[in-house]
Amino acid sequence: MSQVDIKSFLIGILFTTLVFVTIGAEDGENSSGNFGDIVVNSITIKDDGHGGFITAYNQDHKRTLYLGTGKEGNGYVQTFNKFEEPTAYIGSNRDMDGVIVLSDRYGALGYTRSGKK
Repeated sequence: MSQVDIKSFLIGILFTTLVFVTIGAEDGENSSGNFGDIVVNSITIKDDGHGGFITAYNQDHKRTLYLGTGKEGNGYVQTFNKFEEPTAYIGSNRDMDGVIVLSDRYGALGYTRSGKK
């Protein structure tokens, strides 16, 4: 009868435990990627080459808010109605001046104002 090496036995137990923990983690409550409510004091969003941003969606999975960085490296906030038509923009224009743009329910320009004097 051969003798069992204790180190090999422990490695086998640890590996088996790791497999079960990994399988259990995939079937947990957060497997959908939803972490529920998160409360923080600060959030820092870094640009990964595509701009850092926060996007909100409604229950129909349509975008209602964009807060982030544009192509020119400017920050802006843009809101959308439930049909994903743009309704408001606060940010910078091409001349790097601050602007506010309001649109009607169809996304057509309604009001614009530049911070340039």
